[in-house]
Amino acid sequence: MVKLEELLTGLDDFRIVGSADCTISSLVHDSREVADGSLFCAVRGFNVDGNRFVPNAVKAGAAAVLTDETALTCPVPVIQVSDARKAMALLADAFYGNPQEKLIMTGVTGTNGKTTTTYMQQSIFSACGLGCGVIGTIGHIVGENYIESKNTTPEAPDIHRYLAEMCEAGQGACAMEVSSHALSLSRVYGINYRAAAFLNLTHDHLDFYGDLDKYLEAKGILFSELPSDSTAVINVDDPHADYILDLSRRANVIRFGESKDSDIRPTAIELNANGSKASFTSPAGNFDLELPIPGKYNLWNAMAAAGLALACSVPLDMIVKGLSSMPQVRGRYEIVDEGQPFAVIVDYAHTPDSLDRVLASARELTKGRLISVFGCGGDRDRKKRPVMGAISTGRADFSFVTSDNPRTENPEQIISDIVEGLPSDAAYKTVTDREEAIAEAIRYAKEDDTVVISGKGHETYIILGTKKHFFDDAETAGKYLRELS
Repeated sequence: MVKLEELLTGLDDFRIVGSADCTISSLVHDSREVADGSLFCAVRGFNVDGNRFVPNAVKAGAAAVLTDETALTCPVPVIQVSDARKAMALLADAFYGNPQEKLIMTGVTGTNGKTTTTYMQQSIFSACGLGCGVIGTIGHIVGENYIESKNTTPEAPDIHRYLAEMCEAGQGACAMEVSSHALSLSRVYGINYRAAAFLNLTHDHLDFYGDLDKYLEAKGILFSELPSDSTAVINVDDPHADYILDLSRRANVIRFGESKDSDIRPTAIELNANGSKASFTSPAGNFDLELPIPGKYNLWNAMAAAGLALACSVPLDMIVKGLSSMPQVRGRYEIVDEGQPFAVIVDYAHTPDSLDRVLASARELTKGRLISVFGCGGDRDRKKRPVMGAISTGRADFSFVTSDNPRTENPEQIISDIVEGLPSDAAYKTVTDREEAIAEAIRYAKEDDTVVISGKGHETYIILGTKKHFFDDAETAGKYLRELS
C-alpha cells in the first residue's frame, strides 16, 4: 500500500486531475486484474488501447488512472502524462520499492541466443554462491518459483514485481532477456543495467517492424540508454556491431568474437557431439573451457555471458566454473536420447539465421545424413518462409516440411509458401501433421544420422486457430524413439 502522492514524486512531467490523497494497493495494466485501490495504467498495445477499458477499471474499484489521453474524464483521479508506458515503468519500480537497486541487473538482446546466454549467467552467478533470477522466453525463475512466460520480457509492473520477489527470496542478481518488443514498448524503461549484451541481429519480426533497420533501431534502445557506469558487451562479428558500438559510447565496452580487436576471443576450438572445448583470451587473462552444451554458436553465447560476468566483477575462475557446469537448456539444442543409434536434437530455431546455425552445427558433427523437421508459424512474417525452406533443404540431406503454430492460417498454405523457396532438386516431403512428421523422420533415420526438429523448442503447445493444444517436440520424439526399440 502506497500513497499516490508518494508514487508521483518519481515522475518529472505529469498533470493530475483530482486529488492525489488516496492509497494505491496495486499497479496494473490489465483492467481484468483491477481490484479495490488499484492504479490502472491505460497503456496502448499493438492492437488494443487501454483507454477503452477505463470505465471497466473504475467499476472494478480502481482508485486512480494513468493515461496519456488528454481528453479522458472519469470519477477517480486521473494522472495525465506524455508517455503512459514510460510513466508506468517508473511508477512500477517505485511501487515495489526500487528492487532493481538491490540486484545485479544484466540484460541480453539479440535475435538468437538470449535464453541460453541468460541461463549461462545464472550458472556463473550460482558458481559464486549468488542466487540469480531469470526473466525470459521459456519462463521466469523467481526464487524457488517457475512462472510460465507469456512474453519474453513482461510488462513493467510484472517485471518489477518479479524483481521484488527475487529480493525477498534472497537472490542477488537477475539475468533478463530484453526483446525488441519490450524496448519498443518501454517495458524496461528506467532499469539501470550493470551490463547489457548484444548477440546478433538477423531476419525476424519484420511483420511488425517492416524492415531490418527499424528492428535494429529497437534493439539499439537498450544501449542508447546505458549510463556511464554500465558496460555494453558486443558481438563484433555481427555486421550491425558498429551501430550498437556507436550507441554505447557513454558506457564501457567489452567486445567479443573472432575479430582481432575483440576483448574476448577464441584461440582454439574443438567441437564434439556433447559439447565444445575452447581456449580464449580475455581482459582478465587467458582461460580454457569445456562447455557441456553442443553447437559452435554456443561458444559465442558463452563469450557474451563471460563478458557480462566480467563487467559485474566476477572472478575468471568462477566464470569458467559456472560455464563448465552449465546444464542443458530446455529446447535449446536439446538432445533426446532413448538409446537410438542416431542423434535427435530439438531446438527453438524459428528464424532463418537460427535454423541455419543449428543445421550447420549439426552438420559438422554428423557422420551420416542430416534430416530436418521444421515449419513456419501462421499470422507471422511470411517473407521468411521460402528463405527457411531454402536453408533447410540446402543444409540437410532430407527435409520434412510441416506445421508450426498455424494459428488462424491454413497450415497447407504456410507449407506451400515454404516450398516456393525450394530448388527443383530439393529432397523433401510435406507432412501437415507435426506429430506424423516427427514420427516419419525418426523412422527414416539410420545409424549415424542426425534428426533436427526445429521451431518450437521448449513450447508445450501448438496453436490451431486461436486455441492452444498440448504438444511437446521432445516428448513426441521420445515416444517414437521408444517405439523403435
